[in-house]
Amino acid sequence: SDLQLSLALDGDVTIKSQMLLQEQGYNLIPNYARFMIRQLLVQQLNNNNISLTMEEYYMDTNYNSNPDLYEAKEVLINIE
Repeated sequence: SDLQLSLALDGDVTIKSQMLLQEQGYNLIPNYARFMIRQLLVQQLNNNNISLTMEEYYMDTNYNSNPDLYEAKEVLINIE
C-alpha cells in the first residue's frame, strides 16, 4: 500500500521569501522545513528503494472572497 502524508507548517518564517522568489521565476526556494523533512524520509526509505514525491501548497488560514487580501500563512506539504 502507498503511504500518503500531509503536514501543515504554520508560521514558517521563510514563507514570504519563498513566494516572492517563486513569483520572480527562481527555482531555488529557501524552504528549510521541506528540505529537512525530505532528508529524514529519504534516509529512512532509501534502504527499500522507495521513491518520494513532495508537493507544497500555500494556504491562507483566514478565508476572504477578495483575492487581493490573500496572505499565505501556512504551507501544506503532501508526501507520497
